[in-house]
Amino acid sequence: MPLRGQWLRPAFGAGPVDPFPADIALRFGLVVFFALYMLSGANRSEQLSLLVGGVILAHALAATLAFRRARRNEDRLLTTWAALICTDIAVISLAALADRNHESPIHLLVFASIFTASAMFEMPFVLALAVLASAGVMGVDVAKGEHATIGFHALFTAALVLFVAGFAGNRSRSEAALRRQLTESEAREREQAAALRRALEAARVSESRFEAISEHAPAILVLYDRRGRPTHASRSLTGLLGLDSLALTRELANSARLSRNDRKRVRAAIDSALHGVSANLELSVRDRAGEMRRLSSTFFPIDGGGGAIALDVTGERSLAAQVARAQQMETVGTLAGGIAHDFNNLLTAILGNLFLIEQEVAAGSSVAQLAGDIRVAGERGADLVSQLLDYSRPNMDSPEPIALERLVEETARLGQRGITPSITLVVEKGAPGARVAGNFGALQQVILNLIINARDAMPAGGKLTISTAAVVVDEKSARKELDARPGAYQVVTVSDTGIGMAPETVARIFDPFFTTKEVGKGTGLGLATSLSILRAHGGWMEVESEEGTGTTFRVMLPALVVEPALEGAEEGGPPPG
Repeated sequence: MPLRGQWLRPAFGAGPVDPFPADIALRFGLVVFFALYMLSGANRSEQLSLLVGGVILAHALAATLAFRRARRNEDRLLTTWAALICTDIAVISLAALADRNHESPIHLLVFASIFTASAMFEMPFVLALAVLASAGVMGVDVAKGEHATIGFHALFTAALVLFVAGFAGNRSRSEAALRRQLTESEAREREQAAALRRALEAARVSESRFEAISEHAPAILVLYDRRGRPTHASRSLTGLLGLDSLALTRELANSARLSRNDRKRVRAAIDSALHGVSANLELSVRDRAGEMRRLSSTFFPIDGGGGAIALDVTGERSLAAQVARAQQMETVGTLAGGIAHDFNNLLTAILGNLFLIEQEVAAGSSVAQLAGDIRVAGERGADLVSQLLDYSRPNMDSPEPIALERLVEETARLGQRGITPSITLVVEKGAPGARVAGNFGALQQVILNLIINARDAMPAGGKLTISTAAVVVDEKSARKELDARPGAYQVVTVSDTGIGMAPETVARIFDPFFTTKEVGKGTGLGLATSLSILRAHGGWMEVESEEGTGTTFRVMLPALVVEPALEGAEEGGPPPG
């Protein structure tokens, strides 16, 4: 089959460079040659046979060219062409010796094949074939003295050589253009490959940086796909929840760690981010220890889905609440101090005049009994005024070194008198030689108040434990409490096995005038005053409670380091009596 639509390729090369179809080139060359041959005077039958044979030859040579383009058996093709030329020369020579017409159809095949060879082999080989074939023909003309055909054959040979040379030159230019194209293409490919390598390296570096930031940043990072399913979670979140990546993805997808209300808010925020609108939320999440953590989060859109960044603000929110409570207590303390001062003046006048009345009336009379009731109420009011003054202005005059275990022992002895036999009081000494600086009476009041509260929390009896210990508070722990500072502390722990308190009660126990006791049995100033005293000493108080289990209070006081020269000095305490 002719190679319609195909293009000539340079010898031993590849790629479309010559816009001249191969089959057209073959047929054009054969037609020109046969036309010249017919003009030479051959008879009609010979011309017809040659024309038919030429068409067949064109198709055969086109197929041969296609075979050559497959770059197979090149040496065999070269040998075949050379053998064909030699055979033609031999036939022409034998025909001349036999005095026959040397216009053999075989040598016509040679001339026609030269056109094909020009598209298949290098220029030196093509010219050699053309000169060899034409020289044989002209040699016979000279030998026979046919001078009329010598000129024709010489002219034809020159035209053939020029045609082949031009064709090969065009092919050489095509080869040069192809080489330039290949060189430019290879250069572009190398540049594109280098650019691709740079892009891949930049992507790898960017991914590595993202992973490093995601794994080490304190913020929590979560990425979602277009359906809102988690695809990535930072290490800070896995550590907070105590889950691996697979379990974390499932857990977040189900939102099992969130409250029902927060689940709805999270779904709405994710939908908003997937639609291109950011959303800010503050959520409560249950951590690996079962405690609730506050997360301040932002949901935002990204290509291919959305993401969320969250910060654990539990400590900040706790400190903010403590600051607000401290400001409230300070305001109440200022107000209570002013009221207590004025009320104390009124009580002084009332009790003074009451003393004068008692001097004027007879003992045992009804007036004397009324005066006695008034005195009891007045003394109770004076005690309340004293508590208000202690709350508003804790007594820190002349702080002195205090042996912690002595303070606990004497206070426990006083508290033992006020508790029922059904309550077992145990003192555990865990800080021998520990000292703190402060007012002995004020600190004794704090511990005694905790003993009384523990007694009231165990109406059916139980165990009350007072223990001491030395601890070191680091910066992380100090950030949890408003009044805490890193350093060494002495701890007095008062725990009971009573009824305990609900979380909402624990949140308010240090508020002034807040009490869970019946009317007339509590003023609501005991714990508020105790906390105020501890703050004046540079300490604070912690509480843990569970309903039905009991309550534990921890009194935190800065440890005092006493110089060796002062070891034998008299320790602070109540005056002997």
